Amino acid sequence: MTKITLTIGGSDTWGGGGIQTDLKTFENLQTFGLTVLTCLAVAENDNFVIRPLPPSLIQEQLQTIEASFQLDGVKIGLLASIEIVDLVIDFCQRNQGKFPIILDPVLAFKETEQQLQQDYLKKIKELARLVDLVTPNLKEMERLVVGPPIANRSDMKYRTQQLVSELQTPVILKGGNKIVNDCAVDYYTDNKITHYFIGPVSYKPTIHGAGCCFSAAICAYLAHGLSLIESIEKSQHFVYEAIEHGLPVHDAGNVWHGNIERNDT
Repeated sequence: MTKITLTIGGSDTWGGGGIQTDLKTFENLQTFGLTVLTCLAVAENDNFVIRPLPPSLIQEQLQTIEASFQLDGVKIGLLASIEIVDLVIDFCQRNQGKFPIILDPVLAFKETEQQLQQDYLKKIKELARLVDLVTPNLKEMERLVVGPPIANRSDMKYRTQQLVSELQTPVILKGGNKIVNDCAVDYYTDNKITHYFIGPVSYKPTIHGAGCCFSAAICAYLAHGLSLIESIEKSQHFVYEAIEHGLPVHDAGNVWHGNIERNDT
């Protein structure tokens, strides 16, 4: 039976992140991808400007999905506004336990928007309590659990355990090669099971969309019935391949995996 996965997130005009990479990942891992579009991310002067869609349009998309499909997994990405987060909270409350839900907590607000940022973080944490896994990177973790920069594996473990204790939701912290130069290190815990995922590191600059690719791959593998630990392990390697085969854009580039033949789901 065909597995159906949904991505709720933003459109990336570069094609390297957001729902574009989610859909490519779903397709490459043999799930049929659906979308609920929340915003547009438009590149302006080497920065991405976020254009949220009206909440009424997000609600209509969610209602259409729920009325038409039986889902096998959901990945949540950039939600862009507190009103949109509220709509996704309602969706998760209606569907909690029916299928795996992965939250990639993309935090796109500027440093100057302190009050907005704090209100948004509270809502994201409310949403995070309803999902099956949260996948922050180092910068996102430093906002979710305020503290000094995460500099080593002990910091990763301590900060992740703090967040799991607060949310009561499993978390995998994406360290990449920021912690150990010659390998990629991600740390998972649900405060019962803890696991460091160690993988090869790519030094290619085609890393745009790596976080989206990782969480979408976990969603796809879970939809196929793999365990969470196995899904994370496979997804880490999948992202490495996507960086290695990425598409250069200017001085950086996008993850891409369309030319990789796969048969491992």
